Amino acid sequence: MNKVLFLTVGIVLLFLLNAGMLIYLFKLRSYQQELRGQGADVFIIDQLKLDQQQQQAFATLRRQHHETIRQAQDEDRHLHDVYFTLLKTDHPDKAKADSIASLIASQRAVIERATFDHFQQLRNLCRGDQKKLFDGTIDEIAHRMAPPHARPDGPPPPPPRNF
Repeated sequence: MNKVLFLTVGIVLLFLLNAGMLIYLFKLRSYQQELRGQGADVFIIDQLKLDQQQQQAFATLRRQHHETIRQAQDEDRHLHDVYFTLLKTDHPDKAKADSIASLIASQRAVIERATFDHFQQLRNLCRGDQKKLFDGTIDEIAHRMAPPHARPDGPPPPPPRNF
C-alpha cells in the first residue's frame, strides 16, 4: 500500500506542477501580447515626454498609419490569394506570377514607406529637446514594433518546412 500511496501522491504533484506551468505560460503570453499591443505607444509617449497636445496629434498620426498599413496588408493578402491560385493549374502563367510578385513587393514597399513617414511626422511633432530623445530611442522604438521573429530577443523564426 505504501508504493501505491507514494505513486498516487507523485502523480498528483506532477499533474499540479504541469497545470501550474501551463497557467503560468498562458498568463505570460497574454501579458506579452498586451505589452506588445499597447507598449510601443506608451513607450513612445513616455520616452519622448509628449505633452497632451502632442499626444493627441500622435494618436491621430497613429490612426492614419494603422489605416494605411491595414489597407496595404489587405491588398497584400488579396495578391497572395491570386498568386497562389495560379498554382491550381497544370501550367501556371509565369509572366502573370512575376507580375503579381512585383505587385506584392510594391505593397511591402508601401508599408515600409508609410512607417518611415509616420516616424518622420512623429519627429516633426517633437520640440528640440524631444528630437534628441527621439534620435536616442528610435532604434528601440523600431525594435519594439518589429514582429517577434525579427527581434533578437523574440522567438526564432520557424524552421523551413519540407513538403
